[in-house]
Amino acid sequence: MAITEKYIIMCDDFRREDNGKLLLVGMYITDMTVPSLPFPLPTLVFFCVLESDRPGTFRFSFKLRHEESGRSIAEGIGQAPVGDPRLPMVMPVKIGGLLISAPGLYTFSLEFDDQAPIVRTFNVLLVVPGTLLQGPPQIRR
Repeated sequence: MAITEKYIIMCDDFRREDNGKLLLVGMYITDMTVPSLPFPLPTLVFFCVLESDRPGTFRFSFKLRHEESGRSIAEGIGQAPVGDPRLPMVMPVKIGGLLISAPGLYTFSLEFDDQAPIVRTFNVLLVVPGTLLQGPPQIRR
């Protein structure tokens, strides 16, 4: 079995529209910035798009860990169905009720049976509101 990562997008939430399209809410482009610590996060989604070399139902586990302390702040297990391996496998991992208590490096790992984990890292940065984004750049002609 080989399940490989196409991409993973970290966001606050996702929704499915009536027409079947997916809507990602609050995407994090690189790192996560928070205005204060501890910071409650009602949901955090790792929107995983993967590929499989065969159909089936695959067991997986995930873990969200703060690297500096070594503390796991969320973990879980589940099953991912793959019908047609020619199509991407869309697998949002939604984690609820998080409390981000420290800045630094975090690791999200997704592991399928008998396979090396798929890993995404990001930093949590403490940023005072109003200091990160100063608006769009001014263009003069």
